[in-house]
Amino acid sequence: MAARNRCGFGWVALISAMFCQVALAQEAGGLPAFTGKGAVTQAINTDTGALFDLGTGITMTFPKGLPVGRSRLVTLKKATKKIAPAQVQKGFAPLGTALEFSTPLSAGGGTPMEIAVAVKNDPRKGGMKLVLAMEIGTLCNETNKSAKLKGGLCSGWEFVDAEYDGAGRRLVAKLQSTGGLRMTFGLLPE
Repeated sequence: MAARNRCGFGWVALISAMFCQVALAQEAGGLPAFTGKGAVTQAINTDTGALFDLGTGITMTFPKGLPVGRSRLVTLKKATKKIAPAQVQKGFAPLGTALEFSTPLSAGGGTPMEIAVAVKNDPRKGGMKLVLAMEIGTLCNETNKSAKLKGGLCSGWEFVDAEYDGAGRRLVAKLQSTGGLRMTFGLLPE
């Protein structure tokens, strides 16, 4: 009986700690922050927003007011499958860690989401444009039929302009939507 009570108390303590963390972050005027070593799975809430921190300088910010309801479960993690640069676009050069995001989301025209990855040096080069490449499901054709996804679709790529934040030494992209698959910062020929 005593063992069962200790187990029950453990769950109560864990749940209380999670709610206290969110409450303290909100009282401080910030977003609730969730951290993990290479992955974060958490419900995000339109009323509070959220900050996911994978460690090693990888963050994703979901602003307050994002039209996701009050308990949209999402996962941000380091990609398990390497991204082939030639599959993205000829001349594409990936930078930093590739990521996977579990769910397509839209900012609905409001404040954009932000993804950031720390880098040691400014990666910008003449004749190259800094972008975030986001994988999306698209119709299969001759160029992408070897990259099959679930549901009969094939891998396609969209590009979002990115910037280098010299003060924070990081790559940053502001997203109105996510592809719901893999993404990576990189350089594209202009």
